Amino acid sequence: LNLKLLNPREVVQTAVDAYSKGHAPLAAVEGFVRQILGWREYVRGIYWLHMPDYLERNALNAQAALPAWYWTGQTDMACLKDAITQTLEHGYAHHIQRLMVTGLYALLLGVKPQEVHAWYLSVYVDAVEWVELPNTLGMGQYADGGLMASKPYVASGKYIQRMSNHCAGCKYDPAQSTGPRACPFTTLYWDFLMRHEDDLKQNPRMAMQIKNLMRLDEPMRKNIAVQATAHRNAQC
Repeated sequence: LNLKLLNPREVVQTAVDAYSKGHAPLAAVEGFVRQILGWREYVRGIYWLHMPDYLERNALNAQAALPAWYWTGQTDMACLKDAITQTLEHGYAHHIQRLMVTGLYALLLGVKPQEVHAWYLSVYVDAVEWVELPNTLGMGQYADGGLMASKPYVASGKYIQRMSNHCAGCKYDPAQSTGPRACPFTTLYWDFLMRHEDDLKQNPRMAMQIKNLMRLDEPMRKNIAVQATAHRNAQC
C-alpha cells in the first residue's frame, strides 16, 4: 500500500468480500479495514495538515544522539539486538517491534526525534515519509506533544518480558531498575517518568503510571537517576 503496489480501495473490498463469503471472521476484517480506512487516512491527514513544521517538533526536548549500534545491531540487550538485526537483514519488523522496542528505547533514552525518524526512513522498505513520520514522531516519540496520540507509549522491561521470550536469554533482569543486572528499559522507564513528571501528571491517561512512580522513595529515585545517566552516557 505505502509503495503504491496495491490500491487501498481494492484491498478493503477484497477483505469485505472474504468476510461475505465466510472466509474470514468479522473481528479480523473489521480490524483490518479500520487500519486502512481509519488509522492510515488519519496519519495521512496529520502529515498534510501539519507539514513542514511537523518535522521539527520536539515536545519533550529530547537531544541525545541515536546510538551507533542502531546501524549494526551490536548490543547486549536481547530484544533490541533481535529487532535491529532482523530489520537490517530484511528491511522489515513487526509494528510492535517498531513502537515498543526500537521506538520505546529511543524515547526513554531521550533521542532527538528527527534522528529516530531518519533511521526508520532509512531501514524499512515500507517506510514512506507521509506515513512513517507521523507514526514515528507522534506515536513512537510523542514529539508532537499529543497532537496524534493522547499519551506517550512508555513501558518498562516487564512489558517486553510479558510480550516476548527475549528476557529469558538476556543478561538483564526486567524486574531490576538498579544494579549490574538492571534492565536498561526499566531503569530508563522510571527515569523518563521522573524527568517529565510535572507534565505527565496532568495527563489522565498517565495517572496509573504516575501513581506507581509516587511509591518510589527519594533514595530509590536518586539511584535510578544515577544509573540512567550512566547508561545514557555509555551510549554516546
